[in-house]
Amino acid sequence: MKPRFRSFLYYAATAVIVACLSVALTVVVINRRQQDRVVLATEEFQRINEAAPLLELMDLVEDKFYGSSITREQMLKGALSGALSVAKDPYARYYTEQEYLDFLQQLDGSYHGIGALIGQPNESGVPVLKVYSKSPAEEAGLLVGDIITSVDGTSVLSITMEEIDVLFTGEDGSIITLEVLRGGDRLSFTAERGAGSQSQVNHKLFLQYTGYIRIDKFTGTAQDEFGEALADLTDRGMRSLVIDLRNNPGGELVQVLAIANRLLSNATIVTVKDAEGEPEVHKADAKSVNVPLAILVNENSASASEILASAIQENGRGIIVGMPTYGKGVVQTTHQLKTNSGWIKMTTAAYYTPGGNNVDGIGVIPDIEIDLADDVKALPVDKIDQNDDAQLWAALDEIRAQADALDEQAG
Repeated sequence: MKPRFRSFLYYAATAVIVACLSVALTVVVINRRQQDRVVLATEEFQRINEAAPLLELMDLVEDKFYGSSITREQMLKGALSGALSVAKDPYARYYTEQEYLDFLQQLDGSYHGIGALIGQPNESGVPVLKVYSKSPAEEAGLLVGDIITSVDGTSVLSITMEEIDVLFTGEDGSIITLEVLRGGDRLSFTAERGAGSQSQVNHKLFLQYTGYIRIDKFTGTAQDEFGEALADLTDRGMRSLVIDLRNNPGGELVQVLAIANRLLSNATIVTVKDAEGEPEVHKADAKSVNVPLAILVNENSASASEILASAIQENGRGIIVGMPTYGKGVVQTTHQLKTNSGWIKMTTAAYYTPGGNNVDGIGVIPDIEIDLADDVKALPVDKIDQNDDAQLWAALDEIRAQADALDEQAG
Protein backbone atom coordinates (compact mmCIF):
# COMPACT_ATOMS: atom_id res chain seq x y z
CA MET A 1 0.00 0.00 0.00
CA LYS A 2 1.41 3.42 -0.99
CA PRO A 3 2.20 5.85 1.87
CA ARG A 4 -0.06 8.55 0.40
CA PHE A 5 -3.05 6.19 0.15
CA ARG A 6 -2.40 4.84 3.68
CA SER A 7 -2.38 8.38 5.02
CA PHE A 8 -5.69 9.04 3.28
CA LEU A 9 -7.32 6.03 4.98
CA TYR A 10 -6.05 7.18 8.39
CA TYR A 11 -7.47 10.64 7.85
CA ALA A 12 -10.83 9.17 6.69
CA ALA A 13 -11.08 6.85 9.70
CA THR A 14 -10.21 9.69 12.04
CA ALA A 15 -12.91 11.86 10.46
CA VAL A 16 -15.55 9.11 10.93
CA ILE A 17 -14.62 8.60 14.61
CA VAL A 18 -14.69 12.35 15.26
CA ALA A 19 -18.09 12.60 13.55
CA CYS A 20 -19.55 9.78 15.68
CA LEU A 21 -18.21 11.32 18.87
CA SER A 22 -19.59 14.68 17.81
CA VAL A 23 -23.07 13.24 17.23
CA ALA A 24 -23.02 11.43 20.57
CA LEU A 25 -21.82 14.56 22.38
CA THR A 26 -24.48 16.64 20.64
CA VAL A 27 -27.24 14.25 21.81
CA VAL A 28 -25.92 14.39 25.37
CA VAL A 29 -25.74 18.20 25.31
CA ILE A 30 -29.25 18.50 23.82
CA ASN A 31 -30.69 16.08 26.38
CA ARG A 32 -29.05 18.04 29.20
CA ARG A 33 -30.30 21.35 27.88
CA GLN A 34 -33.81 20.00 27.35
CA GLN A 35 -33.80 18.52 30.88
CA ASP A 36 -37.29 16.95 30.75
CA ARG A 37 -37.09 16.01 27.09
CA VAL A 38 -35.41 13.06 25.41
CA VAL A 39 -34.02 12.88 21.88
CA LEU A 40 -35.24 9.72 20.13
CA ALA A 41 -34.44 8.02 16.88
CA THR A 42 -37.15 8.42 14.24
CA GLU A 43 -38.17 4.75 14.41
CA GLU A 44 -38.52 4.87 18.19
CA PHE A 45 -40.57 8.05 17.99
CA GLN A 46 -42.91 6.51 15.40
CA ARG A 47 -43.50 3.45 17.60
CA ILE A 48 -44.28 5.63 20.62
CA ASN A 49 -46.53 7.83 18.51
CA GLU A 50 -48.61 4.76 17.57
CA ALA A 51 -49.61 4.47 21.25
CA ALA A 52 -50.59 8.14 21.44
CA PRO A 53 -54.35 7.50 20.85
CA LEU A 54 -54.40 5.17 23.88
CA LEU A 55 -52.72 7.78 26.07
CA GLU A 56 -55.14 10.43 24.80
CA LEU A 57 -58.10 8.15 25.57
CA MET A 58 -56.83 7.52 29.09
CA ASP A 59 -56.45 11.27 29.66
CA LEU A 60 -60.01 11.90 28.46
CA VAL A 61 -61.47 9.15 30.65
CA GLU A 62 -59.64 10.47 33.67
CA ASP A 63 -60.86 14.03 32.95
CA LYS A 64 -64.38 13.57 31.53
CA PHE A 65 -65.82 10.15 32.46
CA TYR A 66 -69.03 10.37 34.46
CA GLY A 67 -69.34 7.35 36.72
CA SER A 68 -67.20 5.30 39.06
CA SER A 69 -63.53 6.21 38.79
CA ILE A 70 -61.28 4.13 36.54
CA THR A 71 -57.56 4.12 37.21
CA ARG A 72 -54.95 4.35 34.48
CA GLU A 73 -53.69 0.95 35.62
CA GLN A 74 -57.14 -0.56 35.03
CA MET A 75 -57.42 1.08 31.62
CA LEU A 76 -53.98 -0.15 30.59
CA LYS A 77 -54.80 -3.69 31.67
CA GLY A 78 -58.06 -3.53 29.69
CA ALA A 79 -56.22 -2.23 26.63
CA LEU A 80 -53.62 -5.00 26.77
CA SER A 81 -56.33 -7.65 27.21
CA GLY A 82 -58.32 -6.12 24.36
CA ALA A 83 -55.32 -6.19 22.05
CA LEU A 84 -55.08 -9.95 22.54
CA SER A 85 -58.81 -10.42 21.92
CA VAL A 86 -58.36 -9.12 18.36
CA ALA A 87 -56.28 -12.23 17.62
CA LYS A 88 -59.36 -14.38 18.37
CA ASP A 89 -57.15 -16.78 20.32
CA PRO A 90 -59.41 -18.36 22.97
CA TYR A 91 -56.38 -19.24 25.08
CA ALA A 92 -54.64 -15.84 25.01
CA ARG A 93 -54.65 -13.52 28.01
CA TYR A 94 -52.74 -10.78 29.77
CA TYR A 95 -51.64 -11.22 33.38
CA THR A 96 -50.48 -8.63 35.83
CA GLU A 97 -47.34 -9.69 37.66
CA GLN A 98 -49.36 -10.83 40.70
CA GLU A 99 -51.92 -12.70 38.59
CA TYR A 100 -49.10 -14.59 36.92
CA LEU A 101 -47.63 -15.58 40.28
CA ASP A 102 -51.07 -16.88 41.29
CA PHE A 103 -51.24 -18.84 38.02
CA LEU A 104 -47.86 -20.45 38.73
CA GLN A 105 -49.10 -21.54 42.15
CA GLN A 106 -51.89 -23.43 40.41
CA LEU A 107 -49.34 -25.23 38.23
CA ASP A 108 -47.05 -26.34 41.05
CA GLY A 109 -49.79 -28.44 42.63
CA SER A 110 -50.51 -26.09 45.54
CA TYR A 111 -53.57 -23.91 45.70
CA HIS A 112 -54.73 -20.74 47.34
CA GLY A 113 -58.26 -21.36 46.19
CA ILE A 114 -61.04 -23.76 47.10
CA GLY A 115 -59.73 -27.21 46.08
CA ALA A 116 -61.86 -28.18 43.09
CA LEU A 117 -60.79 -29.73 39.78
CA ILE A 118 -62.57 -28.03 36.90
CA GLY A 119 -62.97 -28.92 33.24
CA GLN A 120 -62.54 -26.91 30.06
CA PRO A 121 -64.91 -23.88 30.08
CA ASN A 122 -67.64 -23.76 27.44
CA GLU A 123 -70.70 -21.71 26.50
CA SER A 124 -72.60 -23.03 29.54
CA GLY A 125 -69.88 -22.35 32.11
CA VAL A 126 -67.19 -24.34 33.89
CA PRO A 127 -67.92 -27.96 34.91
CA VAL A 128 -66.80 -29.20 38.32
CA LEU A 129 -65.02 -32.53 37.77
CA LYS A 130 -63.77 -33.23 41.28
CA VAL A 131 -64.09 -31.77 44.77
CA TYR A 132 -61.06 -32.57 46.92
CA SER A 133 -61.64 -34.08 50.33
CA LYS A 134 -61.70 -31.66 53.28
CA SER A 135 -61.35 -28.69 50.92
CA PRO A 136 -63.17 -25.33 51.08
CA ALA A 137 -65.20 -26.45 48.05
CA GLU A 138 -66.43 -29.55 49.88
CA GLU A 139 -67.27 -27.54 53.00
CA ALA A 140 -69.22 -25.02 50.92
CA GLY A 141 -71.35 -27.79 49.37
CA LEU A 142 -70.03 -27.76 45.80
CA LEU A 143 -70.69 -31.04 43.96
CA VAL A 144 -69.27 -32.81 40.94
CA GLY A 145 -71.49 -32.03 37.97
CA ASP A 146 -72.18 -28.46 39.06
CA ILE A 147 -71.69 -25.87 36.32
CA ILE A 148 -70.07 -22.66 37.55
CA THR A 149 -71.40 -19.63 35.66
CA SER A 150 -69.77 -16.76 37.54
CA VAL A 151 -67.06 -16.10 40.14
CA ASP A 152 -67.42 -13.01 42.32
CA GLY A 153 -69.86 -11.58 39.78
CA THR A 154 -67.58 -12.18 36.79
CA SER A 155 -69.10 -14.38 34.07
CA VAL A 156 -67.02 -17.43 33.17
CA LEU A 157 -68.89 -18.38 30.01
CA SER A 158 -66.43 -19.40 27.27
CA ILE A 159 -63.34 -18.03 29.03
CA THR A 160 -60.04 -19.89 29.21
CA MET A 161 -58.98 -22.46 31.78
CA GLU A 162 -56.22 -20.15 33.02
CA GLU A 163 -58.63 -17.24 33.45
CA ILE A 164 -60.94 -19.27 35.67
CA ASP A 165 -57.91 -20.50 37.66
CA VAL A 166 -56.91 -16.90 38.34
CA LEU A 167 -60.45 -16.01 39.43
CA PHE A 168 -60.40 -18.89 41.92
CA THR A 169 -57.09 -17.91 43.51
CA GLY A 170 -56.64 -15.20 46.12
CA GLU A 171 -55.40 -14.46 49.60
CA ASP A 172 -55.95 -17.13 52.23
CA GLY A 173 -59.10 -16.35 54.18
CA SER A 174 -60.66 -14.23 51.43
CA ILE A 175 -64.22 -15.07 50.44
CA ILE A 176 -65.20 -16.27 46.98
CA THR A 177 -68.80 -16.31 45.70
CA LEU A 178 -69.86 -18.79 43.02
CA GLU A 179 -73.02 -18.84 40.94
CA VAL A 180 -73.78 -22.43 39.96
CA LEU A 181 -76.20 -24.37 37.77
CA ARG A 182 -77.26 -27.67 39.33
CA GLY A 183 -79.81 -29.42 37.20
CA GLY A 184 -82.42 -26.75 36.50
CA ASP A 185 -81.63 -24.74 39.64
CA ARG A 186 -79.44 -21.67 40.01
CA LEU A 187 -77.55 -21.72 43.29
CA SER A 188 -75.08 -19.45 45.06
CA PHE A 189 -72.16 -20.64 47.22
CA THR A 190 -69.56 -18.84 49.27
CA ALA A 191 -66.27 -20.39 50.33
CA GLU A 192 -63.17 -19.23 52.15
CA ARG A 193 -60.00 -19.57 50.13
CA GLY A 194 -57.22 -21.54 51.75
CA ALA A 195 -53.79 -22.98 51.03
CA GLY A 196 -53.38 -26.68 50.44
CA SER A 197 -51.82 -29.27 48.17
CA GLN A 198 -53.29 -31.74 45.77
CA SER A 199 -52.01 -35.17 44.80
CA GLN A 200 -52.40 -35.55 41.04
CA VAL A 201 -51.87 -39.33 40.81
CA ASN A 202 -53.54 -42.31 42.51
CA HIS A 203 -52.90 -45.99 41.93
CA LYS A 204 -53.90 -49.49 43.02
CA LEU A 205 -53.54 -53.13 41.98
CA PHE A 206 -56.64 -55.02 40.86
CA LEU A 207 -57.13 -58.78 40.78
CA GLN A 208 -55.14 -60.69 38.18
CA TYR A 209 -52.31 -58.24 38.84
CA THR A 210 -53.74 -55.42 36.74
CA GLY A 211 -52.26 -52.07 37.66
CA TYR A 212 -54.43 -48.95 37.67
CA ILE A 213 -53.08 -45.36 37.66
CA ARG A 214 -55.36 -42.31 37.57
CA ILE A 215 -53.84 -38.94 36.64
CA ASP A 216 -56.06 -35.97 37.52
CA LYS A 217 -53.86 -33.33 35.89
CA PHE A 218 -50.36 -33.02 34.41
CA THR A 219 -49.17 -30.39 36.88
CA GLY A 220 -47.29 -30.10 40.15
CA THR A 221 -45.51 -33.33 41.03
CA ALA A 222 -47.49 -35.51 38.61
CA GLN A 223 -44.47 -36.98 36.81
CA ASP A 224 -42.77 -37.92 40.09
CA GLU A 225 -45.98 -39.39 41.54
CA PHE A 226 -46.49 -41.39 38.35
CA GLY A 227 -42.96 -42.77 38.54
CA GLU A 228 -43.49 -43.84 42.13
CA ALA A 229 -46.82 -45.48 41.27
CA LEU A 230 -45.33 -47.34 38.32
CA ALA A 231 -42.41 -48.60 40.41
CA ASP A 232 -44.73 -49.79 43.18
CA LEU A 233 -47.02 -51.68 40.78
CA THR A 234 -44.04 -53.25 39.01
CA ASP A 235 -42.58 -54.44 42.31
CA ARG A 236 -45.94 -56.03 43.15
CA GLY A 237 -45.95 -58.13 39.97
CA MET A 238 -48.14 -56.07 37.62
CA ARG A 239 -49.06 -58.01 34.43
CA SER A 240 -51.13 -55.32 32.68
CA LEU A 241 -51.86 -51.62 33.17
CA VAL A 242 -54.78 -49.18 32.86
CA ILE A 243 -54.06 -45.43 32.90
CA ASP A 244 -57.15 -43.36 33.61
CA LEU A 245 -57.17 -39.90 31.98
CA ARG A 246 -60.91 -39.34 32.19
CA ASN A 247 -61.76 -35.77 33.22
CA ASN A 248 -58.08 -34.82 32.98
CA PRO A 249 -58.06 -31.29 31.44
CA GLY A 250 -54.35 -31.32 30.58
CA GLY A 251 -51.42 -29.46 32.07
CA GLU A 252 -47.75 -28.96 31.26
CA LEU A 253 -46.00 -30.38 28.20
CA VAL A 254 -42.87 -31.22 30.20
CA GLN A 255 -44.95 -33.37 32.55
CA VAL A 256 -46.67 -35.44 29.88
CA LEU A 257 -43.39 -35.93 28.01
CA ALA A 258 -41.76 -37.34 31.15
CA ILE A 259 -44.67 -39.72 31.72
CA ALA A 260 -44.82 -40.82 28.08
CA ASN A 261 -41.09 -41.52 28.28
CA ARG A 262 -41.85 -44.23 30.87
CA LEU A 263 -44.40 -45.90 28.59
CA LEU A 264 -42.69 -45.68 25.19
CA SER A 265 -39.17 -46.35 23.93
CA ASN A 266 -37.57 -45.32 20.64
CA ALA A 267 -40.79 -43.66 19.50
CA THR A 268 -42.09 -40.19 18.69
CA ILE A 269 -44.31 -38.76 21.42
CA VAL A 270 -45.39 -35.50 19.78
CA THR A 271 -44.21 -32.91 17.27
CA VAL A 272 -44.71 -29.22 18.04
CA LYS A 273 -44.74 -26.73 15.13
CA ASP A 274 -44.50 -22.96 15.63
CA ALA A 275 -45.98 -20.19 13.48
CA GLU A 276 -43.18 -20.59 10.94
CA GLY A 277 -43.77 -24.32 10.69
CA GLU A 278 -40.50 -25.26 12.37
CA PRO A 279 -40.92 -28.76 13.88
CA GLU A 280 -39.73 -29.68 17.36
CA VAL A 281 -39.89 -33.46 17.66
CA HIS A 282 -40.09 -35.02 21.12
CA LYS A 283 -39.09 -38.68 21.32
CA ALA A 284 -39.04 -41.30 24.04
CA ASP A 285 -35.57 -42.59 24.80
CA ALA A 286 -36.04 -44.47 28.06
CA LYS A 287 -36.75 -48.14 28.65
CA SER A 288 -40.50 -48.50 28.97
CA VAL A 289 -42.63 -50.75 31.13
CA ASN A 290 -43.43 -53.81 29.01
CA VAL A 291 -46.99 -54.90 29.85
CA PRO A 292 -50.29 -54.64 27.92
CA LEU A 293 -51.61 -51.09 28.26
CA ALA A 294 -54.98 -49.34 28.00
CA ILE A 295 -55.77 -45.63 28.31
CA LEU A 296 -59.20 -44.48 29.52
CA VAL A 297 -60.48 -41.15 28.11
CA ASN A 298 -63.72 -39.20 27.84
CA GLU A 299 -65.02 -35.89 26.50
CA ASN A 300 -63.26 -33.99 29.31
CA SER A 301 -59.81 -35.43 28.52
CA ALA A 302 -57.92 -32.57 26.88
CA SER A 303 -54.55 -31.17 25.79
CA ALA A 304 -51.76 -33.14 27.51
CA SER A 305 -54.15 -36.06 27.98
CA GLU A 306 -54.66 -36.17 24.23
CA ILE A 307 -50.90 -36.02 23.62
CA LEU A 308 -50.37 -39.11 25.77
CA ALA A 309 -53.38 -40.99 24.37
CA SER A 310 -52.35 -40.29 20.75
CA ALA A 311 -48.75 -41.32 21.39
CA ILE A 312 -49.84 -44.64 22.90
CA GLN A 313 -52.41 -45.29 20.19
CA GLU A 314 -50.44 -44.32 17.09
CA ASN A 315 -47.25 -46.07 18.19
CA GLY A 316 -49.24 -49.28 18.66
CA ARG A 317 -48.24 -49.36 22.32
CA GLY A 318 -51.74 -49.83 23.71
CA ILE A 319 -55.46 -49.28 23.21
CA ILE A 320 -57.67 -46.28 23.92
CA VAL A 321 -61.02 -46.94 25.61
CA GLY A 322 -63.92 -44.58 26.33
CA MET A 323 -65.37 -41.61 24.43
CA PRO A 324 -63.82 -39.13 21.93
CA THR A 325 -61.72 -36.53 23.72
CA TYR A 326 -62.11 -32.75 23.95
CA GLY A 327 -59.91 -31.72 21.02
CA LYS A 328 -57.27 -29.15 22.07
CA GLY A 329 -54.27 -29.40 19.78
CA VAL A 330 -52.54 -26.05 20.26
CA VAL A 331 -49.74 -24.92 22.57
CA GLN A 332 -49.49 -21.73 24.61
CA THR A 333 -46.34 -20.04 25.89
CA THR A 334 -45.83 -17.05 28.17
CA HIS A 335 -43.69 -13.96 27.61
CA GLN A 336 -42.91 -11.23 30.12
CA LEU A 337 -43.27 -7.59 29.16
CA LYS A 338 -40.15 -5.57 29.92
CA THR A 339 -42.05 -2.34 30.46
CA ASN A 340 -44.34 -3.28 33.36
CA SER A 341 -43.39 -6.88 34.37
CA GLY A 342 -46.76 -8.15 33.16
CA TRP A 343 -47.09 -11.40 31.22
CA ILE A 344 -48.71 -12.38 27.93
CA LYS A 345 -49.88 -15.93 27.30
CA MET A 346 -50.84 -16.80 23.73
CA THR A 347 -50.99 -19.67 21.28
CA THR A 348 -47.60 -20.00 19.63
CA ALA A 349 -47.66 -23.50 18.17
CA ALA A 350 -49.74 -26.57 17.35
CA TYR A 351 -48.92 -30.14 18.24
CA TYR A 352 -49.09 -33.12 15.92
CA THR A 353 -49.44 -36.77 16.82
CA PRO A 354 -46.83 -39.36 15.77
CA GLY A 355 -48.97 -39.97 12.68
CA GLY A 356 -48.89 -36.29 11.72
CA ASN A 357 -52.44 -35.48 12.87
CA ASN A 358 -53.66 -32.43 14.75
CA VAL A 359 -56.53 -33.17 17.15
CA ASP A 360 -57.71 -29.56 17.59
CA GLY A 361 -61.50 -29.52 17.33
CA ILE A 362 -61.52 -33.26 16.59
CA GLY A 363 -60.16 -35.14 19.59
CA VAL A 364 -58.75 -38.64 19.90
CA ILE A 365 -61.10 -41.39 18.74
CA PRO A 366 -60.94 -44.47 21.03
CA ASP A 367 -60.21 -47.95 19.69
CA ILE A 368 -63.09 -49.18 21.87
CA GLU A 369 -65.81 -46.52 22.06
CA ILE A 370 -68.06 -47.04 25.04
CA ASP A 371 -69.99 -44.62 27.24
CA LEU A 372 -71.12 -44.74 30.86
CA ALA A 373 -74.73 -44.73 32.03
CA ASP A 374 -75.97 -41.19 32.72
CA ASP A 375 -76.20 -41.69 36.48
CA VAL A 376 -72.66 -43.08 36.59
CA LYS A 377 -71.25 -40.35 34.35
CA ALA A 378 -72.46 -37.73 36.81
CA LEU A 379 -70.07 -39.07 39.47
CA PRO A 380 -66.40 -38.10 39.87
CA VAL A 381 -64.13 -40.78 38.42
CA ASP A 382 -62.79 -41.79 41.83
CA LYS A 383 -66.34 -42.27 43.16
CA ILE A 384 -67.57 -44.64 40.45
CA ASP A 385 -68.30 -48.14 41.72
CA GLN A 386 -66.02 -50.53 39.87
CA ASN A 387 -68.95 -52.81 39.04
CA ASP A 388 -70.73 -49.93 37.25
CA ASP A 389 -67.71 -48.72 35.29
CA ALA A 390 -68.31 -50.10 31.79
CA GLN A 391 -65.30 -48.26 30.37
CA LEU A 392 -62.94 -49.71 32.96
CA TRP A 393 -64.28 -53.23 32.42
CA ALA A 394 -63.87 -52.95 28.64
CA ALA A 395 -60.23 -51.99 29.18
CA LEU A 396 -59.63 -54.71 31.79
CA ASP A 397 -61.10 -57.45 29.60
CA GLU A 398 -58.93 -56.48 26.64
CA ILE A 399 -55.56 -56.11 28.37
CA ARG A 400 -56.05 -59.15 30.63
CA ALA A 401 -56.68 -61.23 27.53
CA GLN A 402 -53.46 -59.82 26.04
CA ALA A 403 -51.56 -60.63 29.24
CA ASP A 404 -52.88 -64.21 29.23
CA ALA A 405 -51.82 -64.64 25.60
CA LEU A 406 -48.31 -63.44 26.41
CA ASP A 407 -48.09 -65.87 29.32
CA GLU A 408 -49.11 -68.75 27.05
CA GLN A 409 -46.45 -67.79 24.51
CA ALA A 410 -43.81 -67.60 27.23
CA GLY A 411 -44.90 -70.86 28.88
